[in-house]
Amino acid sequence: MSSAHHIAVQEAIAANPRAGPKPLTIEQYRARQSGQSNRRLQEDYRLTQIPKVRIPKRRGGATAKLRRERAALLDRVNADPPPTWAEATALWLKIYALEQQQQQKQRAGEQRRQQQQQRSQAVAAAAEQKQ
Repeated sequence: MSSAHHIAVQEAIAANPRAGPKPLTIEQYRARQSGQSNRRLQEDYRLTQIPKVRIPKRRGGATAKLRRERAALLDRVNADPPPTWAEATALWLKIYALEQQQQQKQRAGEQRRQQQQQRSQAVAAAAEQKQ
C-alpha cells in the first residue's frame, strides 16, 4: 500500500470510528473458538502424542555428587602411600562434613514426604466429608 492510501484510510477511520469490522460479543467469540478449530486441535494432538518418559528427580543429583566426593576422599585417604597425618586429618574432617550434609538432605527429604502425605490425607478427608 502506498502511504497516500494509508493516510486516507486513517483519516476515514478517524472521521467515522464505527466504520470497520463489528466487534464480537463474548458468546460469538466462544462459539468461534469452540467450533471447528477446537476439533482440529484435538485431532492434531492425537497424532502428535509423545510417549511418556521417566524423568529422574533433580534432588537425586545432589546426593549422588556428595557420594562421589566422599568416595574420592576415601580413595585419597586409603591411597598407597598413605597421606601425612595432617593431610589425612583434614580429609577425614571433609568426609565427616560431607556425611553430615548427606544426612541433612535425607532428613529434609523425609520431612517433605511426610508433609506431602499429610496434605494428601487432608485433601482426601475433605473430599470424603463433601460426599
